[in-house]
Amino acid sequence: MNVTAAELGRLRWRCRRGMRELDVLLVGYLDRHYRGADDLERAAFESLLELPDPTLADLCFGRLDPPLRFGAVLARLTRRGELSASPAVETGGDGPVGSSEQGA
Repeated sequence: MNVTAAELGRLRWRCRRGMRELDVLLVGYLDRHYRGADDLERAAFESLLELPDPTLADLCFGRLDPPLRFGAVLARLTRRGELSASPAVETGGDGPVGSSEQGA
């Protein structure tokens, strides 16, 4: 199924969330995978966009076990390369938060 520019624009707008980390993941999926996804995966992605930010974040970051219908989308969303923004947020970019070690 072809995706129109208008549909992609609508989805891109829906990918804008209250958390930068979610924005990066969702827009990354949209740009890299949505066009090639089958109808079931596209429907699952659009269903994910209906979730509140805290629930979506918990699913994306492994704090909640996902329902099976979200499995393929979440697997693509959370691939190591698509979480590139997450480690810097969690570690502050210089190591674990609260680390008292200085360069040795």
